Amino acid sequence: MKLVLAEKPSVGAELARVLGAKQKHHGYFEGNGYLVTWSLGHLLTLKMPEQYHPEWKEWSFETLPMIPERLETTPLKQTRSQLAVVKSLAKRSDIDMAVIATDAGREGELVARYIFNYLQFKKPIKRLWISSQTDQAIREGFAKLKPAKEYDDLYQAALARAEADWLVGLNVSRALTIKYDDSLSAGRVQTPTLALWRSVNNRSMRSNRKPTTR
Repeated sequence: MKLVLAEKPSVGAELARVLGAKQKHHGYFEGNGYLVTWSLGHLLTLKMPEQYHPEWKEWSFETLPMIPERLETTPLKQTRSQLAVVKSLAKRSDIDMAVIATDAGREGELVARYIFNYLQFKKPIKRLWISSQTDQAIREGFAKLKPAKEYDDLYQAALARAEADWLVGLNVSRALTIKYDDSLSAGRVQTPTLALWRSVNNRSMRSNRKPTTR
């Protein structure tokens, strides 16, 4: 039995139809040697600061910078029920391998790896990589599954992005909020992007000024 993890229910339903998994259950489809389930986007997220150290709950300069020895994931409250479904399927004794069928991209890879790492899934994992969801593309994709390890670089890139967002966003946002006594935010992408926009906008305004005459 193969456990197939899609990213959205609609994609899971399409995969199940093509694969012949016709028995519909709560949170998954089953049949023809497949269990097809989905993640509803992210089922896990990086822990908040206070989940590492209680003192990090306090917003003060004394607690900065907050740098955990290792960043860890925790289930999202709103999708716990679907995580429970995936967990129960992953623990079935008739499962011999899993197939990552989340979106073909960096974020889709992170969604699946977070889940399988959290569940400590030890059986072989392969990757479905398709750019369309036609019946033909799905069949061809499942005929050419590759070991998930071949996509480790993509996963590491996604993980680095997520951890950089945590380290920069939470630490710098807290520092600005404390310093200026106002609710301010900063981020790995947000801050340089806004700075670039402001710079371009200022240049545009200066170039559009009419010269003064005397």
